[in-house]
Amino acid sequence: MYKLFWEYGSGSIVIQGLLEELGADFTRKYVDMGAGENEGSEYLRYNPTGMVPALQLADGNTIGETAAIILYLGEQFPDSALVPQAGDRDRPDFLYWLAYLATTGYILFARLAHPERYVRGQDDLEPVRVAAAEDMQHFFAILEQGIAAGPFLLERGFTALDIYVAMLAGWHPDRDALYKVNPRVGRLVEAVESRPAYRKTMAEHTPPEQAQAFNY
Repeated sequence: MYKLFWEYGSGSIVIQGLLEELGADFTRKYVDMGAGENEGSEYLRYNPTGMVPALQLADGNTIGETAAIILYLGEQFPDSALVPQAGDRDRPDFLYWLAYLATTGYILFARLAHPERYVRGQDDLEPVRVAAAEDMQHFFAILEQGIAAGPFLLERGFTALDIYVAMLAGWHPDRDALYKVNPRVGRLVEAVESRPAYRKTMAEHTPPEQAQAFNY
C-alpha cells in the first residue's frame, strides 16, 4: 500500500489521479500547509523539501516531486500504458513533455500564485505576476501545438501527461479564455475530466470552504 501526502489544490492532484487510474492500493495523509504542517519535523522526515505531494512506498521510503513519482509508478505498473516504458517508441516524447510540464508549467503557476517566493520586496510582486501571466500564454500555446492528433498529448492516447495538463489548466484563472485561444487544450481537459478517476480525485480536492488558493 502507498501513502500519499497531499494538500487541497496542490500538485498531489496529478499523483492521486494517476493512482486512481492505476487501481493502486493507497491511503491519503492530509498535510495542512496553511497551518505550517509541511514545515514541521514530522513531515520533513518524509520529505525534506517540505512540499507536497510525496508518496510513501511499501518499504517505508518516501519519494517526492511529481515527475519522479510518475516515473516510479510507471515502473511499478508497466502494463498500464499510462507511462511509456523504456524501449517504447514514444518514451522520449513522454519524458520531454513530462519535464516541460514539471519544470516550466508547474513553476509558472507557482510564480503567479506565490510571487513573494521570487523577490525580496513586496513592491516587486506585481511584475512577477505579470511576467508569469505572459509566460503562461506561451506555455499553453506550445501545448496546443503539441496536441497534434488529439484529444490527448501522445498519439498512443491517454497517459499520465494528460492528467498533468488537466491539473495545470484547472489552475488557470480564466479557463474560458484559455480554451478559446487553445481549443485543443480544452478538448484534452474535457476528455480527462470525463474520466471517473479524475472526477473522484477532484471531488476530494475541493476544500470544504471552496477555497481557490492553490498550494503549489
